[in-house]
Amino acid sequence: MERVVVIGAGQAGFEIARTLRSNAFTGSVTVVGDEESIPYQRPPLSKACLVGSDGALDTVALRPRDFYTSHGIDLLCGNRAVAIDRDAAIVDTADGTALGYDHLILATGTRNRPLPVPGTELAGVFQLRTVEDARTLSAELTSAANVVVVGGGFIGLEVAAAAVHHGARVTIVEWLDRPMARAVSPTTSAHFVDEHRDHGVRWLLGTAVESIIGRSGRVTGVRTAGGSLLEADLVVIGVGVVPNSELAAEAGLEVDDGVVVDRHLLTADPRISAVGDCASYDPGEGSARRRLESVQNAVDHARCVADRLTGRREPF
Repeated sequence: MERVVVIGAGQAGFEIARTLRSNAFTGSVTVVGDEESIPYQRPPLSKACLVGSDGALDTVALRPRDFYTSHGIDLLCGNRAVAIDRDAAIVDTADGTALGYDHLILATGTRNRPLPVPGTELAGVFQLRTVEDARTLSAELTSAANVVVVGGGFIGLEVAAAAVHHGARVTIVEWLDRPMARAVSPTTSAHFVDEHRDHGVRWLLGTAVESIIGRSGRVTGVRTAGGSLLEADLVVIGVGVVPNSELAAEAGLEVDDGVVVDRHLLTADPRISAVGDCASYDPGEGSARRRLESVQNAVDHARCVADRLTGRREPF
């Protein structure tokens, strides 16, 4: 094992590289990321970064740039992986670089689920995923008067709280009958409905969005399926994510709500693993296959694979 290539420079991709070096791996480690930024934390983007805490956006990097140099990690930022040649064990990137590997780890994460209604292309309509998204949205929130948040998940509630902090009137539109229904109990959902309502947030539960409307290319409102028109000079969409598994599928790997891996986080190709938000893994003991979107899961997956590649083979 001399060459490890990681596709994805998020939490999982960073943790793979860090743990390999911590485990005294002496081969080459290359991390390919399609964003220009060095690996950073995503959770603060919807919290301190939107509230406008001083320097918050400058402190999200997982490590300073010189960490990668001092640890012999080749970090290819702003260079998207476009194809995997499994027979030749090569990853092709957008700039024409061909990266040979002895083991490849897919840490491709997720992307925002689009809202399939007219008007999402209007200025003033945002989704939050990257540090640049957070930078732009934070600036917009300082002057927004009426904010509509589409989606009552974690991101939606955090964006709503930040908008209230900046003095905006906020409405959350959620098509289910309670927020965060996929992750928390009805009691917890009810608590956060009350907490946001106490801070002035208006809730529209069990309500779908029909369209986003605007004038001169700028958003002015949101029309619900029931015919209501909500005034808005800023709309934030947070309706979940989908795994980035297309690269794996194009390479002939099995995909089922993520890249399918076994209890060791290996695909059917013994030279390719998948970790983090993009991995659909077998937890064992007869449990159903699952895919988790969390920092802790990404870190744990990464450490499990790095340990396996350096001689400590234990199932996740």
